[in-house]
This record gives sequence, structure tokens and C-alpha cells, in this order.
Amino acid sequence: MKSIVFDTGVIISLVTNNLLWILPPLKKQLRGKLLMSEGVKGEIIDRPLKSKKFKLEALIVQDYLREGVFTLVKNKFSQKKTDELLNLANSCFHARNHNVKVVDRAEIETLMVVIQNKADAMVMDERTLRLLIEDPAKLEHVLTSRLHTKVHMNKESIKKFHELTKNVKVIRSTELAYVAYKMKLLDKYITAKKVIYNTLRKELLEGTLWALKLNGCSISEQEINQVLKMD
Repeated sequence: MKSIVFDTGVIISLVTNNLLWILPPLKKQLRGKLLMSEGVKGEIIDRPLKSKKFKLEALIVQDYLREGVFTLVKNKFSQKKTDELLNLANSCFHARNHNVKVVDRAEIETLMVVIQNKADAMVMDERTLRLLIEDPAKLEHVLTSRLHTKVHMNKESIKKFHELTKNVKVIRSTELAYVAYKMKLLDKYITAKKVIYNTLRKELLEGTLWALKLNGCSISEQEINQVLKMD
């Protein structure tokens, strides 16, 4: 059975853009499971439910979990192994004789769930971990620009990290939205006459991609334009 694992940021972006409803039909199309780690549940449901801010969003996501859209899974790896991978990831780059922190524990717990379940993909909008997995050389450049100082790769740590994550595929919320668009799920927002139907669909796709970008998805304007040209 196929499965994909969701990071916190993606769920937040979908629910705040009123797009969480696309997941049940996407899950049906996938014929698999949408997995959520306990760490993500803590960030997206448990913690907000104890406050006023984002409580509504937490209740919505909690309902999706109770209804079985999401499947909650535990990180079966020991705390020691999780700490080891976290420390390894945060030793991949250094600047001024100090390691540069690039990921936090919740992200690593999500990654561990991907590895232990041999999931088909991890859905993550945050750029840093995705680049650490896919393109550490580019991440080195990004960190240098962000920190305004030269950042260097630790090649030994990078090699070890890649050995553990070589089978991990990362996708973004924009990819999910594009699939939903191709399935014509977003067409429910179009009630105009068919004479302008195609134009509105294109604008709807553009608006959806930009909404996700502005809510934290690491997709560039150039990438958005490429997607629009593809359609």
C-alpha cells in the first residue's frame, strides 16, 4: 500500500488556504495512506487546542484525523537514534568553527517516520530539509546568503546523511494542488459560463500556487510560471 507522510507546514498551509478538503479525493486516487507523526500532531493539533490562536484550524485537522483521512503513526526508532540523525543533520554545515543548525526535532521525527514506513514520499514545504536531502551544494549557497558569512559543507556528515535518506522523495503542497487541479477538483470554484472556463481555470491554478507560496511553500516565481506553461 502506498503512503505519504505530511510535515506540519504543509497541513497548516492547506488548512489556512481552505484546501484541506482536497486530501480525501487525493487519498482515494493514491489508494494508500496519509501519515501524520505524533510530533506533527503535537504541533498542529494538541498545542493549538490549548490556546486561542489557530484553535479553529486545529479542530478542523483533528476532525480529519478522527475521520481517518490522516493515519497517526509513532516514531518507532529509539530516542537515541532520532537524536543521532538530528545531530548528524545539524553537523552537515559549519561556519566560524561552529555547526549550523538546519533542522529541528519535529522535522527529523517526520523524516524518521518516512524511513521506517518506507513511504513513497514526504510532503514538506520548508526548503532547508528538502535541499539537505536533494541538493546540499545549493543549501550551502542559501545558508551563506542567509547568514551573511561563508558556510562550508562537512562532506563526511553529508555522505552519512545521504546514505540514510537516499530513498526519500520530497514533494510540496503545490504538487498536491496541481494534481487536484488536473483532477478538476478545484473546478467547484468556477461557476461562470463555459466561454471563459479555460481562462478561469488557469487563473485559479495561478492563484492557488501563489497562495501556497505566500503561506510558506518554497516554490519560486519561475517555478510557478513553468507549471502554468506546462498546463
